[in-house]
Amino acid sequence: MNFQENSAINIDRQKWMALLGGASIKDLETEKKRLDPDIDWNFIIKPEVGLLMVQSDADGSHPAFNLGEMSVTKCVLEVKGHYLGYAMILGSDLVHAELAALFDGLLQHPDYRDDLKENLIDTLAEKQLKKDRSLEKDVTNTTVEFFTLKRGE
Repeated sequence: MNFQENSAINIDRQKWMALLGGASIKDLETEKKRLDPDIDWNFIIKPEVGLLMVQSDADGSHPAFNLGEMSVTKCVLEVKGHYLGYAMILGSDLVHAELAALFDGLLQHPDYRDDLKENLIDTLAEKQLKKDRSLEKDVTNTTVEFFTLKRGE
Protein backbone atom coordinates (compact mmCIF):
# COMPACT_ATOMS: atom_id res chain seq x y z
CA MET A 1 0.00 0.00 0.00
CA ASN A 2 1.52 3.30 -1.00
CA PHE A 3 1.35 6.54 0.97
CA GLN A 4 -1.55 7.99 -1.03
CA GLU A 5 -3.72 4.90 -0.44
CA ASN A 6 -2.88 4.99 3.27
CA SER A 7 -3.77 8.69 3.46
CA ALA A 8 -7.13 8.07 1.80
CA ILE A 9 -7.93 5.33 4.32
CA ASN A 10 -6.98 7.62 7.21
CA ILE A 11 -9.25 10.39 5.93
CA ASP A 12 -12.09 7.90 5.61
CA ARG A 13 -11.27 6.54 9.05
CA GLN A 14 -11.68 9.96 10.64
CA LYS A 15 -15.15 10.19 9.14
CA TRP A 16 -16.27 6.70 10.11
CA MET A 17 -14.91 7.06 13.65
CA ALA A 18 -16.94 10.25 14.09
CA LEU A 19 -20.05 8.50 12.75
CA LEU A 20 -19.53 5.45 14.97
CA GLY A 21 -19.01 7.66 18.02
CA GLY A 22 -22.26 9.52 17.37
CA ALA A 23 -24.30 6.52 16.25
CA SER A 24 -27.19 5.11 18.21
CA ILE A 25 -26.43 1.91 20.09
CA LYS A 26 -29.43 0.31 18.36
CA ASP A 27 -27.89 0.82 14.90
CA LEU A 28 -24.57 -0.67 16.01
CA GLU A 29 -26.18 -3.69 17.69
CA THR A 30 -28.34 -4.35 14.62
CA GLU A 31 -25.28 -4.35 12.38
CA LYS A 32 -23.34 -6.61 14.77
CA LYS A 33 -26.11 -9.23 14.55
CA ARG A 34 -25.61 -9.28 10.79
CA LEU A 35 -21.91 -10.10 11.14
CA ASP A 36 -20.26 -13.49 11.51
CA PRO A 37 -20.45 -14.34 15.24
CA ASP A 38 -17.00 -15.99 15.14
CA ILE A 39 -15.02 -12.81 14.41
CA ASP A 40 -11.73 -13.07 16.26
CA TRP A 41 -11.08 -10.04 18.50
CA ASN A 42 -9.45 -9.36 21.87
CA PHE A 43 -9.45 -6.40 24.20
CA ILE A 44 -6.28 -4.33 24.41
CA ILE A 45 -8.05 -1.86 26.72
CA LYS A 46 -11.49 -2.89 27.96
CA PRO A 47 -14.13 -0.16 27.82
CA GLU A 48 -13.46 2.28 30.63
CA VAL A 49 -15.01 5.56 31.65
CA GLY A 50 -12.87 8.62 32.33
CA LEU A 51 -13.08 12.38 32.41
CA LEU A 52 -11.85 15.05 30.06
CA MET A 53 -11.47 18.69 30.97
CA VAL A 54 -13.43 20.87 28.57
CA GLN A 55 -11.88 24.24 27.87
CA SER A 56 -13.50 27.24 26.29
CA ASP A 57 -12.57 30.66 25.03
CA ALA A 58 -15.26 33.30 24.64
CA ASP A 59 -13.88 35.29 21.73
CA GLY A 60 -10.38 34.08 20.92
CA SER A 61 -8.60 37.05 22.45
CA HIS A 62 -8.18 35.62 25.96
CA PRO A 63 -6.59 32.44 27.23
CA ALA A 64 -8.86 29.41 27.40
CA PHE A 65 -10.52 28.67 30.71
CA ASN A 66 -11.68 25.35 32.17
CA LEU A 67 -15.39 25.07 31.57
CA GLY A 68 -15.89 21.73 33.30
CA GLU A 69 -15.41 18.00 33.01
CA MET A 70 -17.08 15.60 30.61
CA SER A 71 -17.29 11.83 30.88
CA VAL A 72 -15.92 9.78 27.99
CA THR A 73 -15.57 6.06 27.40
CA LYS A 74 -12.65 4.57 25.52
CA CYS A 75 -11.95 1.11 24.20
CA VAL A 76 -9.15 -0.43 22.15
CA LEU A 77 -9.30 -3.93 20.72
CA GLU A 78 -7.43 -6.10 18.27
CA VAL A 79 -9.43 -7.52 15.37
CA LYS A 80 -8.34 -10.58 13.42
CA GLY A 81 -4.94 -10.48 15.15
CA HIS A 82 -3.79 -7.47 13.18
CA TYR A 83 -6.10 -4.42 13.15
CA LEU A 84 -6.49 -2.14 16.16
CA GLY A 85 -9.99 -0.78 16.59
CA TYR A 86 -10.22 2.35 18.70
CA ALA A 87 -13.17 4.30 20.05
CA MET A 88 -13.68 7.24 22.39
CA ILE A 89 -17.27 8.28 22.85
CA LEU A 90 -19.01 10.93 24.89
CA GLY A 91 -20.77 9.59 27.96
CA SER A 92 -20.40 6.34 29.86
CA ASP A 93 -21.86 3.67 27.56
CA LEU A 94 -19.40 0.75 27.70
CA VAL A 95 -21.23 -1.29 25.03
CA HIS A 96 -21.26 1.65 22.60
CA ALA A 97 -17.50 2.09 22.98
CA GLU A 98 -16.88 -1.62 22.48
CA LEU A 99 -19.03 -1.81 19.34
CA ALA A 100 -17.54 1.37 17.87
CA ALA A 101 -14.02 -0.01 18.42
CA LEU A 102 -15.00 -3.37 16.88
CA PHE A 103 -16.40 -1.70 13.77
CA ASP A 104 -13.36 0.58 13.52
CA GLY A 105 -11.13 -2.50 13.48
CA LEU A 106 -13.32 -4.33 10.97
CA LEU A 107 -13.47 -1.31 8.67
CA GLN A 108 -9.69 -1.45 8.41
CA HIS A 109 -9.85 -5.11 7.31
CA PRO A 110 -10.15 -5.43 3.51
CA ASP A 111 -12.60 -8.35 3.76
CA TYR A 112 -15.13 -6.28 5.73
CA ARG A 113 -14.48 -2.69 4.62
CA ASP A 114 -16.72 -2.40 1.54
CA ASP A 115 -19.67 -4.24 3.07
CA LEU A 116 -19.58 -2.22 6.30
CA LYS A 117 -19.16 1.07 4.47
CA GLU A 118 -22.20 0.30 2.35
CA ASN A 119 -24.45 -1.14 5.06
CA LEU A 120 -23.39 0.74 8.17
CA ILE A 121 -21.34 3.86 7.48
CA ASP A 122 -23.47 5.13 4.58
CA THR A 123 -26.62 4.61 6.68
CA LEU A 124 -25.09 6.44 9.64
CA ALA A 125 -23.95 9.27 7.34
CA GLU A 126 -27.49 9.66 5.95
CA LYS A 127 -28.97 9.77 9.46
CA GLN A 128 -26.38 12.34 10.54
CA LEU A 129 -27.11 14.47 7.47
CA LYS A 130 -30.85 14.42 8.26
CA LYS A 131 -30.09 15.37 11.86
CA ASP A 132 -27.85 18.23 10.74
CA ARG A 133 -30.45 19.54 8.27
CA SER A 134 -33.16 19.40 10.94
CA LEU A 135 -30.95 21.30 13.38
CA GLU A 136 -30.08 23.85 10.70
CA LYS A 137 -33.78 24.34 9.96
CA ASP A 138 -34.56 24.80 13.67
CA VAL A 139 -31.77 27.33 14.05
CA THR A 140 -32.83 29.21 10.91
CA ASN A 141 -36.41 29.41 12.20
CA THR A 142 -35.22 31.14 15.37
CA THR A 143 -32.88 33.65 13.71
CA VAL A 144 -33.28 37.19 14.98
CA GLU A 145 -32.30 40.03 12.71
CA PHE A 146 -31.18 43.29 14.24
CA PHE A 147 -31.24 46.64 12.52
CA THR A 148 -30.71 50.23 13.53
CA LEU A 149 -32.43 53.39 12.52
CA LYS A 150 -30.46 56.50 11.86
CA ARG A 151 -31.62 59.36 14.05
CA GLY A 152 -31.32 63.05 13.53
CA GLU A 153 -30.72 65.41 10.69
